[in-house]
Amino acid sequence: MIIRKLIGSLILLLLAYGVGQARTYTEAEGRAEWARLQRQSLTESTFRQTCDLIQDMGQTNLPLAYEWLAQYVPKVQKTGNRTWIHIILINWGKSYESLSHYAEAEPLFRQARQNARSIPKLYGQAIAYTVQLYLDWSKPDSLAHYLALGEQVAKAINDRETLSFMYTFRALSKARQGKSEAMRPDFDEAIRLASNLPDKNALFMARFNRTQHYLTNPNDQIMAFDSLLSLANDSTLIRKPRFYERTTVYFRNPRPTILYILVQLNLLLTDYDNAGKFADLVYDDIVRPNPKGPFVPYINAEMAFVKSYQGQFDKAQAFLDTSRQQFGVPEFQIPYTSYFLAAGMLADHEKNFAKAADYYKKSLTKGNTASAFSILPPELFYAHALLKMGQYTEVQRLLAVFDQNITASRYTSIGLYYYQALADLHKAQGDYNKYGQALDAYYTIRDSLTSLNQYRAVQQILARVRIRDKEEQINRLNAENASRERQLQRERLFYGVIIALALLAIGLLALYVRNRQVRARQREALQQSQLEQLEKQRQIDLMHGVMQAEENERLTIADQLHNEVNPLLAVVLLNVSSALETVETDTPTGPKLRKAQDVLASVTSTVRGISHRLTPQLIEQQGFKRAVEELAESINLSEKVKIQTIVVGFEDSLPLPFLSDLYRIVQELVHNVIRHAQATEATIEVIEHDQHITILVEDNGVGMPADTVGDGQGLQTIRTKVALRHGQMDVQRKAEGGTLVVIDNLEVPKRIAEEHSPAASKIS
Repeated sequence: MIIRKLIGSLILLLLAYGVGQARTYTEAEGRAEWARLQRQSLTESTFRQTCDLIQDMGQTNLPLAYEWLAQYVPKVQKTGNRTWIHIILINWGKSYESLSHYAEAEPLFRQARQNARSIPKLYGQAIAYTVQLYLDWSKPDSLAHYLALGEQVAKAINDRETLSFMYTFRALSKARQGKSEAMRPDFDEAIRLASNLPDKNALFMARFNRTQHYLTNPNDQIMAFDSLLSLANDSTLIRKPRFYERTTVYFRNPRPTILYILVQLNLLLTDYDNAGKFADLVYDDIVRPNPKGPFVPYINAEMAFVKSYQGQFDKAQAFLDTSRQQFGVPEFQIPYTSYFLAAGMLADHEKNFAKAADYYKKSLTKGNTASAFSILPPELFYAHALLKMGQYTEVQRLLAVFDQNITASRYTSIGLYYYQALADLHKAQGDYNKYGQALDAYYTIRDSLTSLNQYRAVQQILARVRIRDKEEQINRLNAENASRERQLQRERLFYGVIIALALLAIGLLALYVRNRQVRARQREALQQSQLEQLEKQRQIDLMHGVMQAEENERLTIADQLHNEVNPLLAVVLLNVSSALETVETDTPTGPKLRKAQDVLASVTSTVRGISHRLTPQLIEQQGFKRAVEELAESINLSEKVKIQTIVVGFEDSLPLPFLSDLYRIVQELVHNVIRHAQATEATIEVIEHDQHITILVEDNGVGMPADTVGDGQGLQTIRTKVALRHGQMDVQRKAEGGTLVVIDNLEVPKRIAEEHSPAASKIS
């Protein structure tokens, strides 16, 4: 794999399970918490809690975490929340990808792309993870396709972070093709795009991979990784993001990863002291915060290996014993090469070469050392033990594997131990010519590595000296600055006291003046408020008077129509009817009298209707609810508009004038429906609450014109009555057509006993 060539599967494990704000659950505790969360409705809070639970359970029980993810994704998808779906799919996919389960990750990233297609930012993130997947999976055609698509999407929305990742991945794809020089411009562009971003993940990713893949000299790599440590401490890198905090590509645990590689490189250059220091830092950063993590047995085996290199065999044995206990399987079933290499080195130290050879031989069956602190091939360890046991033929077979490829690793620990073993083999076989050649090569490599390590040690000493000189210079400057600062503080204190006293006097004077001004403004505001209240009360009284006058006028007209006009019409109608009884059917005056009788009956009915509208005596006779229902029934007889009524409450007595006002409001709204709405159906709702009344009138008509400005006379009258009762009125044009009028918070007057209700004209 390109991205993790030196780090291997163990570092992938560290990246997947870095220590963050994790909580450690037992399986029983985790299942109980999972069941509790699944019983709750899915909200932002429960979503985050569930994500935390899945992530934390993955620290100790990865299969259970995967099982929960498989159950949770369909539940989240039903909500239609694309951001939640994106978070779950991306994190599930990258969990599989980080452990090299590429076939399982591919459909999850495909779903993530489909889900995020309408959201360019999320779509770019999904493509970035897809590119990383195909890069690790060695799928060049798919890689090229999504690299081009990711660059296009990132440029379209000016997403510099995603674009930087695309250039980094493109450079790595060229490294895969052996185009070493061609990847330099892509790395440079990736670094340029990411340099000014507040989040340093893209910058770290570009610099890390350039150091790892473009630089070929281990010493150059060490210096580059040393300089990268300061960036690894950036707050945007060292925090451990939760599922929902980050869905773009990021480098989890950058500092331990660099320290891990520095251990490898220093062992490769046989600088065991520095390798041990960096190994201790890895242990402090990775194991101590999470001593029960799934990677801890592997790290303990690595620590045993390094301590053996340093000659600290007691510590090496302690680490190895701990590792064996943590793996929890019979020793020869432990699935890790470095464990057997460390065990072999300890047996070698005890001169038990047969036991050492058994351990080294077993290490050959546990995979390569790409994920180990030392990438020295296990075959060299095995050859060393076999030399001690005199098995030269097997040693020659093992060393023959390196004959063709040793040049690339000549000036490393691989070349050093290869030529040492080769020299010992030729000496044991009596071939002193080849023995001398191999020995010369061994000493040349050893001297080169020693000189290089000495040079690096001198550079480190010089760096420490420079740092110490700078610290001393800084201390002197700080002392001088402190002395000047003390003098300035004394002067500031003296002048400060004088200025403070002056400011205090000015402040007191200003406070006195401001207090007088505030009091004057308060008096003015109080007077203005009183005037406004008086004016408002005068307007309310005036409106009450106008409305009362209108009501009295209606009563007068209604009484006249009912008590004067209607009786006269009744007498005339009676006389006409009587005349009809005495007139023969076939006489010419018969039809005329009958026509007059019909007209008089119609006029009588009309006068009665006008009288009823002017004074809805039905409220007094049968109650408000029945009056509204009769209004609807009279309109329904026309069969042009079907009106449904819902009247709730009005069981207790309310003042008749108040009920009359409510009736007239409903009457005016219904007449508006008839006159303007062109509706076929309408609903009237009048609901009595404890302290207020709500009126709702809704129709399915044409609705109010979009260009209507202001209210008509009828609506203005209604608004006046509503305002008088401290209510609110809202007229809306419904989206599906029709009009909705809502009148709310109409203040209910004090209720009265039935027998004390105010008398009104009784019109029968």
